[in-house]
Amino acid sequence: MPSHLSAVQIANMAVDYLEESPITALTDDSDTARWLNRNFEPARDGLLRGYGWNFALKRAAVASNGTPEFGWKYQYPLPNDCLRILPLKINGELNGRDIPHEIEDNHILTNEGAPLKIRYIKRVEDTGQFDSLFAEALAARLAMKMAHWMTGKTSYFDRAVEAYRTALEEARLIDALEGTPEDTVDDAWVDIR
Repeated sequence: MPSHLSAVQIANMAVDYLEESPITALTDDSDTARWLNRNFEPARDGLLRGYGWNFALKRAAVASNGTPEFGWKYQYPLPNDCLRILPLKINGELNGRDIPHEIEDNHILTNEGAPLKIRYIKRVEDTGQFDSLFAEALAARLAMKMAHWMTGKTSYFDRAVEAYRTALEEARLIDALEGTPEDTVDDAWVDIR
């Protein structure tokens, strides 16, 4: 479910882990706000890319935009908001067979004909749409990254690491409960039998 938190609220959650003074805006004239302003988006995108968060999943049917020089029959442009492609499956089916492919120069290269049905993790810039556990994990990730710079104390870094791990564990557990788990796909050895 959406957290409805602002970027400043998430940034202040990170600052709270370090027991420092809050900011009022990412554009405040303070070292803390400037650091958070520089690092918020890269930390957000890194965390989104690293896991298939339900709130950041998207589907698309992509048209081919040409043929690669060699090796594959088709190339498909990655969507502009794509941070990571999930495993390609025949007809986009969750438990379908894998489609051999490569990602190269912001394109998917494959022998699969158009339209190519894909699932991917999208960039979510509206912090109000973040899952509340994602927001906690992002705050802890930011705290981890700035702990030593801000406090000079290893204990705050350790506290942030533990909070980050806990938030990821909880988020993955909840995410896993919000859908039907993928079946294991039989491989070629099983098919031959």
